[in-house]
Amino acid sequence: MSAIPDHVPDELVHPFDFRLDPRIAVDPWSFFASAADLPEVFWSPDLGGHWVLARAARIEEAWMRPDLFSAKSVSVPRIDSPYRLIPNNLDPPEHRAYQQIFTRQMFAPRIIDALAFEFRAMTRARIDAFVGEGRADFNAEYAQPLPVQIFLSMLGVSPDRRSEFDSGVQRVFRGTTPEDVFGGMTEVAQLLDEWIEGEMADRDAPRDAHVLEAMLRAEIDGRRLDKAELTSMATMLMLAGLDTVTSATLHQVLFLATHPEHRQQLIDDPGKIPNAVEELLRRFSAPNLGRIVAKDCTFAGVPMREGDMVLLSTTIAGLDGERFERPFEVDFDRLGLKADSLSFGTGIHMCSGHALARTELAITLEELLPRLPNLRLSEDAEIRYASGGTLAITSPVPLEWDA
Repeated sequence: MSAIPDHVPDELVHPFDFRLDPRIAVDPWSFFASAADLPEVFWSPDLGGHWVLARAARIEEAWMRPDLFSAKSVSVPRIDSPYRLIPNNLDPPEHRAYQQIFTRQMFAPRIIDALAFEFRAMTRARIDAFVGEGRADFNAEYAQPLPVQIFLSMLGVSPDRRSEFDSGVQRVFRGTTPEDVFGGMTEVAQLLDEWIEGEMADRDAPRDAHVLEAMLRAEIDGRRLDKAELTSMATMLMLAGLDTVTSATLHQVLFLATHPEHRQQLIDDPGKIPNAVEELLRRFSAPNLGRIVAKDCTFAGVPMREGDMVLLSTTIAGLDGERFERPFEVDFDRLGLKADSLSFGTGIHMCSGHALARTELAITLEELLPRLPNLRLSEDAEIRYASGGTLAITSPVPLEWDA
């Protein structure tokens, strides 16, 4: 644990190690929900020391105040890295032009809708590979490879190269020191830098990979993006695409495999699936993001100093009983989820790929549930979790069904 800074009141100091607390391995949700018993803003001396915003309203407010909470460092513990991931590490006004490339040219809902048929075909092929067996490690055979296959096809990186990125990505999301996280980011960036250089040789060639094509043709103030910008964007996309959807897929399918009454609701009425995806994202929200205090300020009555780190946990937000009635209960008819949930963040840094993630998750449930009757978790299963940039399932997820 780190020393307590002088400006932190003693009564606001409460340990909260969201990466290494041993409770996380078996019941992370109770650990994160325990923040509700603490002040709405408190200081954890863990992981180099950081503020924790323990209510959804405060987390939302911080996301909407980039003037107070900068995205120049988005990890707890803090990383002072020479790499700026575009657009995640940018603040206004620099952020806007880059963000529009993502929201308008890469992940606009109309683009994702046009690609949904291809996503569904990949999903069916993946299910075909194990459906007749009556048993599978859902983590290894579906949740890990499929989102990556979809994402790499959009980015234009050969699926054969997927394993090259595993080590770096895991260090970024599971690292417990700044050196771990920075080292992982460097590893991913170096791999992508060489790839980008090759792709820049013919920027205007037509490509099947629309994300890559959008990057290479994008302009800001009348100029094409340079190699450093392209590598930064590709690194950010790779890190975002290789962990978050996998985690969400595992959390959602694990819940449905262990709650047959909820599963039957979606089989009987597939029209409930879009709202079910939102509710499961809320109940099992995975991302835990950092911000750095941009200037001395008082937030929620608490004195903060420039350079302090702040944890914005979507897991805490999704389990906040002040925002969601009966937060541990899963209700597929819950209203107002898109407006109230912070699973994709909010404000200028709302996840650019939210339409892609929602589409992938919905297609998974639409295709999986009818084909795996009596879906259930194997009796010998021992589910283990790990927390970091995302809250992930690290163990096998052995599922069974009536083949």
